This record gives sequence, C-alpha cells and structure tokens, in this order.
Amino acid sequence: MGDNKMNRLQKQLLLSRLLSLVNRVPKDENRIAFYSTPDISDNALAFFKYVYSLDEGYDLVWVLNKKEPPALEILKKECPDVKTAYLYSSNGIKELLRSKFVVTTDVLPLTPHFGQGIIQLWHGLPGKKTGYEHPLGVKDLYLYMNRWTTDFVTTSELVVGAFVRQFMINPRKFRLLGQPRNDGMLKNLKNSRYMLSEILGRDLDKYEHIILYAPTYRYTSYLKDFEASVKVVKSLLRKEFQDFLKKVNALLVIKPHKLVADAIQGSIKSKSNIVILTDEPLQTRLLTINDVMGAFDILITDYSSIFEDYILLNRPMVFYLPDRKDLEEKSGFLLPYKFFAPGDKPETVNELMDSLRTYIENPHKDREWRETVKSLLYEVGDDSKSSERVYNALIKVKDS
Repeated sequence: MGDNKMNRLQKQLLLSRLLSLVNRVPKDENRIAFYSTPDISDNALAFFKYVYSLDEGYDLVWVLNKKEPPALEILKKECPDVKTAYLYSSNGIKELLRSKFVVTTDVLPLTPHFGQGIIQLWHGLPGKKTGYEHPLGVKDLYLYMNRWTTDFVTTSELVVGAFVRQFMINPRKFRLLGQPRNDGMLKNLKNSRYMLSEILGRDLDKYEHIILYAPTYRYTSYLKDFEASVKVVKSLLRKEFQDFLKKVNALLVIKPHKLVADAIQGSIKSKSNIVILTDEPLQTRLLTINDVMGAFDILITDYSSIFEDYILLNRPMVFYLPDRKDLEEKSGFLLPYKFFAPGDKPETVNELMDSLRTYIENPHKDREWRETVKSLLYEVGDDSKSSERVYNALIKVKDS
C-alpha cells in the first residue's frame, strides 16, 4: 500500500514538472477542462452540468484518472460533443496545457501560465485534519496546493481559515461562492424521494422514515484501514438494530466505500430494512449523492463532510463514532468536533438507537444548534445558485 502511494506521488510530481516546463502553450479562450476524483463526480460534475446547460459555445473536456470510469458511457450519450482524455497521456497533457480554465475537485499537479485559471472547487468543507494539520505529519501533495491553484471556491470566512491551515494557500485566492454540488440537493427537494426510489429499486412510500448512513472510510495515516471500515458498518447489521428499524418502519440506506459494500453485501437480506447505495448507480446517471439528499429524514455519519452539506436542510443528524478515540489520534478534527457536529454523538449501537428514537419523535431537537453551525459554515451557498455564481465570477468575467 505504501509503495502504491509513493508511485502515485512520484507520478504526479513528475507530471507537475513536465507540465510546468512545457506550459508555454497559448490558451484556447473557449476551452474548459474538468477533473475530479472519482472521475466525473462531485462539485466538478455539478458545475460542468451547469456550464453545459448554458450552451454558450465552450469546448468542454473531462480529464480522467481511469480510461473507462462508470460515468463515461452516459456522459458520451448525453453530452456527445464533450471530449475526454486520460490524464497520464499526451492527449491529457495537451488538454490541460491548452485549456483557459481547469476546474478540479482534487489536487491536480498543474502550475498555471499565461492567464490560465485553475479553479479549485474541492470535495467538501473541512472535516478531519489533513495536509499541514495532519497529526502524523503526513503532507503529501498538499504541499503544492498554493502553486497549483488560482481560485479556491468555498462558503465562509471561517472555512477559509480552516483551509489555509490545512493547505497554506494564499488567503487572497479564496472565493466565497458556495458549493455547486448543493445546487442539485436544493433543486431536487420535491422529487428526490422519487429519484432515490428509482435508483434503489424500492418503493420508499411504504417507509415512514428514510435514514442515510454515510460513514467515512477509515485511515491509518494515509493507508486505508479496511478492517476498521468494515467493522463500524457491520455494527449496524446486528439483529437488534434491524429489529429497531422494522419497529419504527425505517429504511436504512448505507453509502459505504465500494470495498466495504462488497464485504457486507452478503450480510444484508433482500427484504430487510437495510439497503446499500454505492457510487456506481449514481455515476451512471450523472448524479451525486447530493442530488438525492433531500430524500432522507435523518443522517447518520461520523466525521465525513457530508453533514456540512446536509446541514442546509436543517434535519436531524447523528454522529456515530464507536472508534472516536482511535480516529482522534490518527487524523483528528480540524474544527472543534464537540460544537461543529450539531447532534447526538453515540458510541454504541444502543446509544445510536436511543438517539434515533429521540429525533424521530422530535425532529426539531437541536434545530437552533444546527442553524448556528450552518450560519458559520455558509455565508454563501445556502441556495441553489452556487454554480451560477462560480460561472459569473470566475469564467464569464475573466473571459470577457
């Protein structure tokens, strides 16, 4: 695992040096490149869909980590005029070099030249410590984030401070414009349950409560901890928890890492009150989890930044962390967890069931707390116009 990590790191640093040396190519003012991890996802996908819908004559291209990602087929079908290029190829390098704007949600080793804009949308608001704040001192490619960014898009001054601590990016590069991936969540509130029902192949009308469980994949330093990740999810497959779900007539939708999904799939009965939602059925519809987030009445998570999106709905959130002490030692929380996680924090299954009962009976519990945290995280972006703001501020204005 460590060798693979070094190979990826070396490959990206080598690519960075190469791109920096040859990035003297005049930019195509009409070309916008998009990059995300996973491919064709997250904030970059949401912003891409907005720009594509405008039909203002831009040449759009997706630069990919994989040659055949799950979303590629539907992208070619729905957007046949959009180009794709593999990152580690001459074509991928050419597309990055000639694009006037490069929109990314992850670290992309490209130093801008000749007025090129590298727009960093990132993949959520800050949660666990990483980069310069990592408790184990692992900084990885985050060392170069300032060099590889012209504009970093986020939601509030408090969030800016947290990102500066992590990545040491010049504060003047930050733009308070929102998160494009939340546009879909806020636009789809009325039909999100229908959308989710179609994706899952389940009639959601027969359940009184739809609960999302979105656990973070556990890490030891930057190495994936598969066993710990499976263990925390399997704790909710116990009979007493399944009996609880049936008693309150709730469906639990688990959105785990793909490896975890593969490991627990055999433990879930087809007619149980638990179902797994992986990225693939979303990606093959050019959707993100945010597009159907409005379907859920309660969110169970841990330190995942998904709660910082869900908080816009002001619905109950439960922070289930049976391995809290371990996580605090290995990654830690960038913002004070006790306050910025506005909800119950059970550490056992019994405590989790008690918390869910409380929120089911009184969904307004902790409402003011959630509102307070939301106001700190979102000075901008609590509407469905984040993509529009990013476009007007960073593409249209600079392109005119």
